[in-house]
Amino acid sequence: MKKITILALICFAIMQLKAQEISQTEKKGFVIISAGKNYDDIKKLAKKVAKKLNYKLDLRGLVPNKTEGLTLTKKTCENEELEFPLYVARGRYDDGNYVSIEYTNGYNGFTPDYYLIIVSSHVKGETKLNKALKHVKTYYKSAYIKYADVYMGCMH
Repeated sequence: MKKITILALICFAIMQLKAQEISQTEKKGFVIISAGKNYDDIKKLAKKVAKKLNYKLDLRGLVPNKTEGLTLTKKTCENEELEFPLYVARGRYDDGNYVSIEYTNGYNGFTPDYYLIIVSSHVKGETKLNKALKHVKTYYKSAYIKYADVYMGCMH
C-alpha cells in the first residue's frame, strides 16, 4: 500500500509540473511579411517594410549567430545574467505593431532555419491582429497570420 501511495504522489507531482508548464505558454498570432535563409537580405527588406508601413524597426538587440540563428549579444547576456547564446522569441511581453526579424526555431510548428519579418504580434483572438493584417495587406498581399505557443515563464 505504501508503494502505491508513493507512486500516486509521484504521478500527481508530474501532472502538476506538466500543467504548470502548459499554463506558462500563451497562444500568439504573428503577421508575417516574408521569410528567408539569408539574414542580410531579410534585414534589407525589413528596413524597407518599416519605412513603407511607417512602423518602427526593432531588432530587439538580436544579432545573427551561426549556430543559433539569432541571439542576444554576449554582452547583453552577461549584463542580464543570462546564458549565452539566447534567443527570446517575439510575443513574450512585447506585443504590438513593429517590424522585427525573428528565427523560426524559436516557435513550435514553424519550418526551421528561416528568418522571418514579423510586423505584428498579439494574443490569439485579439482584433488588433486582424486589423494589422488588413493594413499590411494593402502593401504586401502575401502577408499572413501564423500562430504559435510562446513560453511566458521564467528565463533563469
